[in-house]
Amino acid sequence: MIEARHTLTGKWLADFCSGYYMNRYFRQINIMSPAEAGDYPLLMLANHFSWWDGFIQYRLNSQIFGRKLYVMMLEEQLRKHIIMNRCGCFSIRKSSRSMIDSMKYASGLMTDPKNMVLIFPQGEIGSLYHDRIRFQSGVQYLMKLINIEYRIIYNINLIDYGSFKKPMLNIYQRTVDPATIISLPELESSFNLFYQECLKSQCSALW
Repeated sequence: MIEARHTLTGKWLADFCSGYYMNRYFRQINIMSPAEAGDYPLLMLANHFSWWDGFIQYRLNSQIFGRKLYVMMLEEQLRKHIIMNRCGCFSIRKSSRSMIDSMKYASGLMTDPKNMVLIFPQGEIGSLYHDRIRFQSGVQYLMKLINIEYRIIYNINLIDYGSFKKPMLNIYQRTVDPATIISLPELESSFNLFYQECLKSQCSALW
């Protein structure tokens, strides 16, 4: 696996893409109901719908949580865009023995309360128009490896154009105590309940 790095070059790239570049591309960026995280390490679970994913969470973390962000990324994609490794991305190769190494690496990062680990539990980019987000089993394996108190952050990102040339991005999040989650189906249902709430809020959002 490819372990994460944080370099000045990576920070410059992440700051540029999550700041100036996003501000140019989106008409408006709204962080909806900022979540409380306390002094715990954070595991962020987010929907995966675009190239912007990762930079959106980088912006959210910079403005709200202030943690050192680590992002789990498919190894074939990380090798194609290896500069992302300098922004804190580390690799996972699905359906291989090295996947266990990636999960152990992620659980090790979760021992530091200054860290946030971002994973996309659906495992690949999907349409915003799915009515349900299906979880891969790896997220449950990771949660079993974490042996320290932490918090889960649900993150849903949704866009709308309306009558404008540029889209509006709404960033939703919610804090969850993992002690209340018993199984992967329960975690998936809890996440999707929040997802449906976000969709309803998005339909009533001001344009």
